[in-house]
Amino acid sequence: MTATLKEKIDLINERLRSFGKDAVQETKMTGKDGKVIGQVKYGYRPQYVFDCVNEILGPENWRYELTKEEIFDTQAVAEVKLFLKVDGEWFCKGSQKGQMQIVKGNVGDAQKGAITDAIQKCMSLLSIGSDSYKGLLKNVYLQNPHNSKAEKKQAAEKPADHSGESAAELPEISGVTFENRQGVIVAIGEKLFDKRQQLKASGFIWNKSEKAWMKAA
Repeated sequence: MTATLKEKIDLINERLRSFGKDAVQETKMTGKDGKVIGQVKYGYRPQYVFDCVNEILGPENWRYELTKEEIFDTQAVAEVKLFLKVDGEWFCKGSQKGQMQIVKGNVGDAQKGAITDAIQKCMSLLSIGSDSYKGLLKNVYLQNPHNSKAEKKQAAEKPADHSGESAAELPEISGVTFENRQGVIVAIGEKLFDKRQQLKASGFIWNKSEKAWMKAA
């Protein structure tokens, strides 16, 4: 049975999560004085996203068109349209603008970065890399940097132990399930507002921007 587009996107997101911190980057916008401007963001590295999309969807089943490009004093801006092939037909999922700072006068790299940023934003319309814009990657990026790939492999191969404190700390609430998203536990269910006291008692905090009850794993 052929997988639906939604099922393929779910596979892409699962693949991205499997890379852990290696696939996550920190992005800071700085002014001429070197000071950080605005919010520090955490997102997936573009090459990991594109590799996963090519692996699951196939490189022949998606493309983009550059519709506008502008160069300013300190940054490059690009607008692209994303196209997907579904059941043999191409359709456009919309357009998005991307931007990239010009560092040391390197306009070419800034143009390329702006296009890449715009493509990733277009993919977010399909929920590809959804953990990024849900704010779930900061904890992944800030995890223990000393963990080697060998240690990660050993941890992955080690049988899961569900008898520890982490499992015991999760409350049993009717109609509520919990999902661990790379170090952040998210409560899932209907009418969670009515169960807020139980969630608060277990350490969950309401995230206004994500409109979800969350806690560190």
